[in-house]
Amino acid sequence: MRPGIIADYHLHSNYSPDSESRIEDIIRVSREKNIEHIIITDHYEIADEHENILNVDEYRKKMEKYSLPVGVELGWNGIKELTVDTTKFDYVLFSHHYIENPVNQTNYKRYLLRLLDIVNRFDGYHALAHLDFPRRYHEYNEPFAKDLFDVIGEILKTLIKNGKSLELNTATMSIYGEPNPSIEILKLYKSLGGRNITIGSDAHELEDIGKGINDGIEILKKLGYNYILVFDIEWKEVRI
Repeated sequence: MRPGIIADYHLHSNYSPDSESRIEDIIRVSREKNIEHIIITDHYEIADEHENILNVDEYRKKMEKYSLPVGVELGWNGIKELTVDTTKFDYVLFSHHYIENPVNQTNYKRYLLRLLDIVNRFDGYHALAHLDFPRRYHEYNEPFAKDLFDVIGEILKTLIKNGKSLELNTATMSIYGEPNPSIEILKLYKSLGGRNITIGSDAHELEDIGKGINDGIEILKKLGYNYILVFDIEWKEVRI
């Protein structure tokens, strides 16, 4: 039997516009891969483009039918009115998906400043998803420059102060060999006293469920992290 996976807390079903995976199949594949804990986090996107509004009550009933925690990936541009009641979800993974073109260090900084403004104004989430998300769209996947780490540090300090978690997103490990956020950002988070980590594959296809999770946990261990957070009625730390 292949080794198990502790958790995958970033999964998309056909409630998201960019996935065709049925919830029943996500559960089946997760069991086949010996994943102990899953949370499906479909897109609830509030922005001028690519908006996706879930019927929250219908969505809750579907997850509860399968005894799953009710998760969501809440994407927000920080501008449009935020009307969703995030208390209806067990796990809110907050994402900021907007990056201007060209994707470069200048627009990385604009992205980070917007994100800092949002996390200083908005409290209705549990974890911040893929902090250096724009790197995925850079022609060469260029890391965030060192002169941006002051802003990154302010974002991380805000998470820590407000009791929020940082997501380790493993989707990019097979693309450019590092998770979101990068190893250097994970080092900074730890140096600032951060310890609350959730983990997810960001799978939109069934074959990607759990992908990179165990490798991501090995990275965390090498950096001196001892725990990740899992949800089992309530949040708790699980040793890695």
